[in-house]
Amino acid sequence: MALLPIDLQTLFSQTSQVGKDQAVQKEATPLAQSLQGSQMVHKTEQRDNAVNETQQQAEGPEQVRSRTRREASGRREKEKKAKARAKEAPRTEVFRDPELGRHIDVKG
Repeated sequence: MALLPIDLQTLFSQTSQVGKDQAVQKEATPLAQSLQGSQMVHKTEQRDNAVNETQQQAEGPEQVRSRTRREASGRREKEKKAKARAKEAPRTEVFRDPELGRHIDVKG
């Protein structure tokens, strides 16, 4: 395909515009990054300066501590009751054969 003189005139007149477009494209990425960074800084400053309303926390360290204390006191009470029962009725260990009474001899 041959190039006509009119095509060359069009190409040469638009070369400066092509250069400008490429320069804008190169600068677009850093510009977008800097804009996003400044927005992040602005949002962070707003969060730091804002007064937030406190909310009731469902499970926190102090509530965990109180729950574990209640559980520990419940365990202590159970241990005391078990010791009291052990002192009241001394157990005598009887040896039992685990195989006793399980096998029936039908032959005689």
